[in-house]
Amino acid sequence: MSQPDATDGKTLLAGSRMARHKPMEGSTMRWRYKLASGVLGIGAVGVVTAVVPAAVPAFGAQASVTTVAHAAPAVRPPRGKPAFDATFSGSHLNTTTWATCYWWAGPKGCKNFPPAGQSQEYEWYLPSQDRVSGGVVHLVAQRKKTVGTTKAGKRAVYGCRSGMLTTFRSFKFEYGFVQVVANIPHANGLWPALWLDAANVKSRTEIDMVESWGVNQETASFFHPATGKTSRARYRPSLTRGWKTYSLSWTRSRLSFYVGSRLVLTVKKNVPHQRMYFLANVAEYLPAKPGRCAGQLMIRSVKIWKG
Repeated sequence: MSQPDATDGKTLLAGSRMARHKPMEGSTMRWRYKLASGVLGIGAVGVVTAVVPAAVPAFGAQASVTTVAHAAPAVRPPRGKPAFDATFSGSHLNTTTWATCYWWAGPKGCKNFPPAGQSQEYEWYLPSQDRVSGGVVHLVAQRKKTVGTTKAGKRAVYGCRSGMLTTFRSFKFEYGFVQVVANIPHANGLWPALWLDAANVKSRTEIDMVESWGVNQETASFFHPATGKTSRARYRPSLTRGWKTYSLSWTRSRLSFYVGSRLVLTVKKNVPHQRMYFLANVAEYLPAKPGRCAGQLMIRSVKIWKG
């Protein structure tokens, strides 16, 4: 789960686990060309990005949502049965399918610890923040003092608790098509993401299907290759408000990112040739302050077809 850098878009590494960046606050030079559907922007790193002025209904408080609405039309998935097909019936999370913390974590929760100078997280992930109801899993970020640990394993108190899911223990794949029906929060200070990370836990490769972060609630998709420049597509948060279908097509020669039926990013360089696994989480992007760490990422289904 990564963010754009303020100057050159390069990946900043948090050890060997996952990338972290300093936020971009509009300082990257862009050239714009008008199109019928919106604006095409070319970032300073030479990556084409789509900024789409989509009109959507007003976004309500997600904490009150219990009924799942239909997602917007999506790009058609491959034929045949998906190799991974997860839905969320009943009232309990299937812990055979889903892990609730990073692969290195113990049973009492976890947190990522980026090096100093990189964007920090301020939440502590707990299994209790993953709640299933109404055919949906809710990853709930909540302002509540929570005991966790430091990177060195010492006791620490965090002002935010939240939830995450991964398929690290149950499903890894190389090439295919990923389809996630989700409703991501757009709250000041939250950092929700749907993404893929390297299964060998050593590679720098990371694929971010969608992220939203920051004071200005920016939204984007990213590809962070093991070597080379980061590819990114930034778009208006309105494109991702409400229930949406997020899709990723991953072949030997191309990565294609979709929000609904709209292609938002295509990558043809440094395409990964390694197994990866799926993650969803809601981090706290800014330091704990009153009114922040409040929201939830809701997921109705995760399906993956192998390529």
